Amino acid sequence: MDYLYYKAINWDDIKDNFDKYMWERLTTNFWLDIRIPITNDQTAWQQLSDTQQQAITRMLAGTSMLAVYQSEVGTPAIRHDRRTQQEESVLNTITFMKSVHAKSCTTIFRALIPGNGGESFTWADDNANLQAEIDQLAQMSTSDMALQKKALFILTETGLSFGKYWTILQTQALVNTYQMLANILRGSALFSAYIGYKFRLRFEELTVSDQTELQYWINTQFDQLMQTEKDFLEANLDDATEAINLASYGANHALMSLGFNAVYEVQPSSLVAQLKELMIDQNQFLQQVTAANNESDTEKMTDDDYDF
Repeated sequence: MDYLYYKAINWDDIKDNFDKYMWERLTTNFWLDIRIPITNDQTAWQQLSDTQQQAITRMLAGTSMLAVYQSEVGTPAIRHDRRTQQEESVLNTITFMKSVHAKSCTTIFRALIPGNGGESFTWADDNANLQAEIDQLAQMSTSDMALQKKALFILTETGLSFGKYWTILQTQALVNTYQMLANILRGSALFSAYIGYKFRLRFEELTVSDQTELQYWINTQFDQLMQTEKDFLEANLDDATEAINLASYGANHALMSLGFNAVYEVQPSSLVAQLKELMIDQNQFLQQVTAANNESDTEKMTDDDYDF
């Protein structure tokens, strides 16, 4: 790095305005799972069939496992490639929010299946396909391949998660649980857009041959992980067609966040449309940041700010 780890951070000395913009977006969108009244979904939950309940709890446990991986390994692994001190602050915030995402699953279980949530977590821990996904991701976490780790971080947020969210997205009655999921998805959208931007900065510094080699590696890894995800969804859902469709949309979103073309077949659907509303278009994201950079960061005070 070109700065000392213990150097004081000066937020008035910004090397990359995207860091400042993302910090403000993340802190503005800050939320906690305990502030969403999941208990209000208890009546609707009881009206679901046993099969529906099992599918929801198992898919949520799977996403919780991925969120734990992202907070404990995925985000810390890409921190070593930070370009600025402010970027590290943003990554620290992402790490914390991934812990919130992971804890959200426990909050849902505590409200809807009190005393029985542990069974779903144990099931996830013992699931071969889930462990295969984590193992493949973990193999890259200790390498020096910074761009590869960024690409897999984004795929974990999208392609490996969206299919598992299908059970909540298509269950409209669980209003508060859906709201929590929407918060998680908005966070994942921000994380993916930011890490994708940082990926592009490094990618543009590579030679053409290195870019070609890296893109081939990413496509190969994505294909392998998406096949594992497809196997997982087909093995644990009565009809995994729409879940796989959402997973494919997520994988395409990951590729486009990296600056590549979408390659997975996706059928238009109302659930895909829901996800699109929550995601962030990378080009639009860059435009928003450019506009924000031209605005003052001075926050105007109102009379209410002085009521203590």
